[in-house]
Amino acid sequence: MDEYTGRFTALETVEIRARVSGFIDSVRFQEGQIVKKDDLLFVIDQRPYKIAVEQAKADIERAEAKLDIATQDVQRATPLISSRTLTEREFDTRKSTQRDAAGQLASGNAALKQAALNLEWTEVRAPIAGRISDKRVDAGNLISGGQTGATLLSVIVSIDPIHFVFDGSEADFLHYLRLAAAGARPSSRDVQNPVAVRLADETDYTHQGRMDFVDNAVNSKTGTIRGRAIFDNKDGLLTPGFFGRLRLFGGIRMMLC
Repeated sequence: MDEYTGRFTALETVEIRARVSGFIDSVRFQEGQIVKKDDLLFVIDQRPYKIAVEQAKADIERAEAKLDIATQDVQRATPLISSRTLTEREFDTRKSTQRDAAGQLASGNAALKQAALNLEWTEVRAPIAGRISDKRVDAGNLISGGQTGATLLSVIVSIDPIHFVFDGSEADFLHYLRLAAAGARPSSRDVQNPVAVRLADETDYTHQGRMDFVDNAVNSKTGTIRGRAIFDNKDGLLTPGFFGRLRLFGGIRMMLC
């Protein structure tokens, strides 16, 4: 039986940051609570973004009116061009004005979509389910949003299931490679071999899991290779950061690879 010391890590860790800037209007969660995906966490002052949506709608109405006039001008000019009452240059100018108006309308529609999206982003929601940390910003503060330099609002870590990460020696890894090559034991790269873990205050290996990953290289500095197991954690007892002792099950000799 081989045993390894490691720690539990969350499958997913997400930093909560806003996509738009503004003043935090309200905080909608209790620090440290379990949240579901898409739960509302923060609300940014929506007033300027609502105004932007109304402005975009007004721009569309203006663009539609210009396009209607330009289209009518082209329609009226079409029979005149054959009778040479209207020059080709003037007719081309009217068609160009129509295309420009159509372009302005398309641009206005795109601007409305962006304004509506920005308004939607004033509600900062949980991207994953898990346990949320404390709020890093209180209501009333101005935050920065966007792809770069966005203010950190909080952090969510997933709880169920949970990973257990550990390092095995190069000698163990080589031994299990040879066992797998000889057909004596299946590799944990191919089979989810069963494992068990005990926590720091436990004497029995009561937490049952299975292997789900072995790294692709031995660390040249430490002479170890990283392995990972996955455990169900419906009661939330297993917490990211907990240390434990893991046993790899595989018959007479336990498996790492």
